[in-house]
Amino acid sequence: MNDQGPLRLAQREHPAIGVVLLSELVRDLGYDPVPALRAEGLPAGDELRPTNLIEASRELGYILRILGDVPIPELGLLAGRRHHFSVFGMWGFAMISSSTLRSAIQVGLRFIDLTHTFLRWHFIGKTGAPRMRLEEPVDLGPARRFLIERDLTAAVTLLEDLLGHRRGLVRLSLPYESPSYRESYSEIFSCELEFGADRAEVLIAPDTLDATPLQANPTAAALAEQQCNELASRMAGPGSTTRAVRHELLAVPGEFPPLAEVARRLHVSERGLRRRLAAEKASFRTVLDQVRETLARAYLRDTRLQIEEIAERLGYSDAANFTHAFRRWTGSAPGRFRADTAYLSERTRS
Repeated sequence: MNDQGPLRLAQREHPAIGVVLLSELVRDLGYDPVPALRAEGLPAGDELRPTNLIEASRELGYILRILGDVPIPELGLLAGRRHHFSVFGMWGFAMISSSTLRSAIQVGLRFIDLTHTFLRWHFIGKTGAPRMRLEEPVDLGPARRFLIERDLTAAVTLLEDLLGHRRGLVRLSLPYESPSYRESYSEIFSCELEFGADRAEVLIAPDTLDATPLQANPTAAALAEQQCNELASRMAGPGSTTRAVRHELLAVPGEFPPLAEVARRLHVSERGLRRRLAAEKASFRTVLDQVRETLARAYLRDTRLQIEEIAERLGYSDAANFTHAFRRWTGSAPGRFRADTAYLSERTRS
């Protein structure tokens, strides 16, 4: 790995879902993932949760250990087939509810940092045949082929979830020689294969980009995008503990785990979590309020849910308590906020 690789990875955090899925696969194949997890300082068993944030460098170290322990050459292809939309939380929901495949790709790439990919994805659709291109921002060493295979197979799995088929693929180019399990590639991708290419790239049939996903829903897509934006901005800002708490609170829409549960997921004591938040000039209550306010604004602006329904989704016992809290956050009642944003939106369209 080059000099910049470890530095860049040490500065990044990934949702632990990639480690969770690989651990489940390894276990299903008859191997024990726990020694590799422990060796990299990662949680195991019930402590390993998809919503944990982990250092990308630890995840890469875990993958390298697994590749050394599990003598199955097509492990990357097998891992990618487990990457359905349901495992990606709000990022997956934003894509699957998009109006077209093109818009799904665009929102997916916009919030790609919410996933656990080590690669940099680009969509090229303005000139020539539309294509998805993969770049390697750091030297991935012996994990390179595994990660390319995992991401490409995951993309095909997501395509099937979106459209119900994978007929839109034209050609797959790969930057390494044909492996012994080439037939597995043919079965998964069902398109022309080019090994020994300069880069990893997938050509897409142009008319496929306008296809409508099976679960397209403009209202749901707008709300999911808003929540993805909130997640991404918090992950990029200062305060790693605050980011981690926000991530836990936003992990499952409509569910807000209490302080004790969040502390357990983050592997700290309740007192320790309070102390870390205080060091970042935050508290569990203020973080929860900020998450609720963000979601409340999105619900009021982007959905037709009644005030009582929004209050319930935000964990309030009744609409009066929600209204009191919303006034405290914004200085306005929920109904007035909805009316004002609708008016501004109408003025913008006209």
